[in-house]
Amino acid sequence: MKSISIVVPAYNAEKSIERCVRSVLNQDFNDFELIVVDDGSQDSTATIVQRLANKDARITLIRQENGGEMAARAAGIRLARGGGYTSLMLTML
Repeated sequence: MKSISIVVPAYNAEKSIERCVRSVLNQDFNDFELIVVDDGSQDSTATIVQRLANKDARITLIRQENGGEMAARAAGIRLARGGGYTSLMLTML
């Protein structure tokens, strides 16, 4: 089990998602899983995340129909396997 799960809800975030994911991956602390929940994006958000996930086993992509930020966050938390969890907002980056 990982120490922490990091959940990132994403909707049409193709312009910022790669920077967000790389920022998390570049931390000194490595005992985490990163769960990106694509909330029905109409752009290349999921493709970008899947490409990154293919290179790093800590990344999990979840795709769902658009249900809003809270539904996306809840979906990620349900699948979290870490001892604790936190969530990032793309608007903060």
